[in-house]
Amino acid sequence: MRVLFLSTPQAKDLLPMVPLAWALRACGHDVRIATSGPALAVAGGLPVVDFGPADPGSAEAMPELAPGHRQMVWSRLHTVEEGWPVLGYIASTFADPMLRAAREFRPDLVVHSQLQGAGLLTAAALGVPAVEHGFGLLRTGRFYEELAGLVPATLQRLGMTAGDLAAVPRALIDIAPPSMVKAQEGAWPLRHLPYNGGGVVPEDLRLPPEGRARVAVTLGTMGLIGPDVDAEAFLGRFLPLLGELARRSDAEFVLIGIEPRHLDAAGFRGDEPISGVRYLRDWVPLRELLSGCTAILHQGGAGTMLNALDAGLPQLTVPAVAPNFMHSVLMRERGLGWWVTPDELDAAAVERLLADEDARVAAREVREEIATMPVPSSLVARLEELVR
Repeated sequence: MRVLFLSTPQAKDLLPMVPLAWALRACGHDVRIATSGPALAVAGGLPVVDFGPADPGSAEAMPELAPGHRQMVWSRLHTVEEGWPVLGYIASTFADPMLRAAREFRPDLVVHSQLQGAGLLTAAALGVPAVEHGFGLLRTGRFYEELAGLVPATLQRLGMTAGDLAAVPRALIDIAPPSMVKAQEGAWPLRHLPYNGGGVVPEDLRLPPEGRARVAVTLGTMGLIGPDVDAEAFLGRFLPLLGELARRSDAEFVLIGIEPRHLDAAGFRGDEPISGVRYLRDWVPLRELLSGCTAILHQGGAGTMLNALDAGLPQLTVPAVAPNFMHSVLMRERGLGWWVTPDELDAAAVERLLADEDARVAAREVREEIATMPVPSSLVARLEELVR
């Protein structure tokens, strides 16, 4: 069986799919990943093809959004349906490059990232089944049933109809813990096995420190703090705050994923810009680092949140983009922590994170729940049957 994994250039979309790709490969199936941009670096040693941009901006869809679409992305949306216009635009953007990659490989099955309409368009054009692979806590809803109405010009250009999309045999893989969000009808549950690429976690960070807290701090790219928030100004306020907390609470903070240029511009240089605040310049696998932490402060991204859930850590998030707000609300409802705006991120919020024993208990419960979910190898036979 020839299986093509299709992902946007965003690494967060591809990373959760790598364990399933390897499960198929380990069973002897021919697997290829097609993506572009930053996601090329996280294919996990599997065969990968760069589908490249069909035209300027295609490999990086988000920066090319129209003003109205950008406003949706940077808003606090409450449902996926509110963002359908953006998702339809992205589907149209990636349809041609993904279809080119698929026609070269001639797959029997397409596995695509969540809410990626171009994956279904590609499968329909080739006449093969499509499997949507979840990457977080969001729900697809009726997105694929409504996709034809969102991309009429693209369908016409490809010589396809709404009926062609409806005829595709489909399956949905859901990696969200059931206690955090209602299971999707007919979905195949799958345990999220964190894959973060390669890298070495410093030896002294592999185990939690005795008698003190260690908090991982990652904000994605600094652009995720928000389009109207100056990264250097934010760091200039935020890092001294962490330093003060480190002195008062006997805690330590480990910064990852922040570009050195932002730290330098904010006046913080070196691997420990402030006492008690350590900065890791090299890439480290997030889940491995979290094994040595007691809590995490992050931007609310799907991958970061799932890694933290798997590690059983309480969380404090600072969401800015639409999906991260939705993730953060679900996290708070489950009792795993809470979220704040950049302006609300102060010493009291971080101290609450360190002291919240109820969140710590809830996090352990979800970690145990994830451990009972089916592993990727258990889905191989179901995928084979779908193709048959």
